[in-house]
Amino acid sequence: MEPRLITLSISPFNELGRWSLEWAGVGYREEPKALVQHVLASRRVGGKGTTPVLITDGEVIGESVEIAEWADRHALPQRRLYPEGPDGDEVRAIVKRFAEELGPASRRVIWRDLIDDLDLVCRSWQQGLNPRQARFQRVATRLAKRPMRQAMKLWPEELEAAPGIVRAHFDEVAERIARGGRIVGDSVSAADIAFAAMASPAVLPPEGYPVSLPQPDEFSEAVAATIRELREHPAGQHALRMYREERVVRDA
Repeated sequence: MEPRLITLSISPFNELGRWSLEWAGVGYREEPKALVQHVLASRRVGGKGTTPVLITDGEVIGESVEIAEWADRHALPQRRLYPEGPDGDEVRAIVKRFAEELGPASRRVIWRDLIDDLDLVCRSWQQGLNPRQARFQRVATRLAKRPMRQAMKLWPEELEAAPGIVRAHFDEVAERIARGGRIVGDSVSAADIAFAAMASPAVLPPEGYPVSLPQPDEFSEAVAATIRELREHPAGQHALRMYREERVVRDA
């Protein structure tokens, strides 16, 4: 049975799941869901109410980092995501930290505005949906605004801290890539893929992402300035280059 991947079109975590499978050469069928609908779809198949969820023969995997590990175990020999030995251990630790710290903070950079601009949310997140899903999303996001704020912790203190958290991770990555062009070792690994995916909300890659992302001029001046600053950071340039050069989007 071909693996199924339940997703949202725009999400650093869903993007890590997609990119890991595609990098590994693993075929799958993507099932994009509307915002709010994704919670129900995830729970229906045994997930935690979040996406991505990978459904394979006898297995349900509901965490993006675990999907990356699964993809590595099923990868073509030349498309492994994790190197062997100590480098592999280092990559695993870095991927976990990016998912726990960078991804949520990066997402808050743009959701600072998006939570009050649900028209932009619906236009952006309806890509890949059928008309019925798009209509559901338009109604559901308005009814679920407070739960969405709670789920992403879009509170003043967290929103204020988010750019600084992102910059701290960017500074660390900049030091690493200055030594050899990649985060660990001299070839693309899950660390580079996870970094680009988790950084994607904060830099909004204009090319390479599977769907069209909103761009800085669609946000407030303050948020747009943060996005542009992070794009110019050496680590931001690394994330954009990963999307431009390494993110080959599969045919639908």
